[in-house]
Amino acid sequence: MQLLESRKYLDMLRAGEEDGLLFFMLQYGEQLRFFAYKITKNREASEEIVSESFYKLWQGREKAVSVEAIKSFLYLTIRNACYNHIGSSYHKTVDLREELLRDMVETRTDILTHIIYTELIDQIVAELDKLPTQQAEVFRLSYLEGLGTLEICETLGTTANNVYFARSKALSALRLIFKEKDISFYTTFLVCTFLTNF
Repeated sequence: MQLLESRKYLDMLRAGEEDGLLFFMLQYGEQLRFFAYKITKNREASEEIVSESFYKLWQGREKAVSVEAIKSFLYLTIRNACYNHIGSSYHKTVDLREELLRDMVETRTDILTHIIYTELIDQIVAELDKLPTQQAEVFRLSYLEGLGTLEICETLGTTANNVYFARSKALSALRLIFKEKDISFYTTFLVCTFLTNF
């Protein structure tokens, strides 16, 4: 059902209907902002970069050949813009007019790795919303934003013991949730941890 719906919105996008673009913005916006933030460490810049990538998608909408190609295009465009923002020499210009959308899925395994990483993070974040507030916040600050224990203490106005306890409880709860879903929490967590600096 989801695939058919996505294809319907792809057709709408290609036809110049704004609802088609809105669908992809709602579908991928949050994970793309997270992806951009992991590179730039700047929320405002991440928002701007993601908005600009959707604008570029809109400009080249008639070249979009599949949902997978759109997703790859967005990730590649955002990655390049993020590296450009932070002044990295590692970026290549992306131009929709050069038929990049046709070859993106096959030629950009690094982008697919980022997509997998971001989708795993989405699963973790969705489960974090079900945890007690302090546990979820400590986990987010520690593992998703990379803050140390002292920084978390300052941010939340709590003690190191409370941070250790909340982090431990969050990890235990997430481990159980992923076990029930038959997803290896350790695999998910390790992949996310090691790809943070990818």
